[in-house]
Amino acid sequence: MPITLNGNGTVTGLAVGGLPDGSVDQDTLATGVGGKILQVVSTFKGDGFTTASTSFVDITGLSVTITPTAASSKIYLTCTMGAAGTRQSNLDYGNGIRVMRSIAGGSYSNDNKLNGSADGSRDRISYKGVGWSYNSDHMPGGLGFSGLDDPSYSVGNAIIYKVQAVVQSGSYAFFLNRNSTNGDNNSIAQGRSQTSLTVMEVAA
Repeated sequence: MPITLNGNGTVTGLAVGGLPDGSVDQDTLATGVGGKILQVVSTFKGDGFTTASTSFVDITGLSVTITPTAASSKIYLTCTMGAAGTRQSNLDYGNGIRVMRSIAGGSYSNDNKLNGSADGSRDRISYKGVGWSYNSDHMPGGLGFSGLDDPSYSVGNAIIYKVQAVVQSGSYAFFLNRNSTNGDNNSIAQGRSQTSLTVMEVAA
């Protein structure tokens, strides 16, 4: 039987909860299916950021605190970045982005599902940003990442996620929400973009 969402918010053709006719209203779907979103917390960064640090540094304003309301929840993170990248001349140098997590006031760790696995002395990162060999006005944009983390916590523990950046060479800085020339004119190349970090508590 095909699955249909009717105009009155009723799904038909989907057997849920043993209903004989395969129908279920929206409220039943929300409470009776695993993976319900329990809460959403977001932060937005509209100002520019730049770093030439070869050690990871916090991207200012890109940190979110969420306090799970249920046991064994997972935390879904999604980060969208506006203009972002490393300006340089020959594609040799780029940048790295990673997520750090702190639980109940503990130290920050990169040991979470948004970053790669531990492997010797290699950095655990969310993604590697390439260097862009373009006119210095023409920074790229529309970058981002997402993932489902499974932290170990007690109900009531505050969990903080923050995003950090690093550059491969101090001679080639990383820019966010702006390009490297940062001119004040109405060229679209100088437009300001938005970066956001959203976390959601997902019921087990």
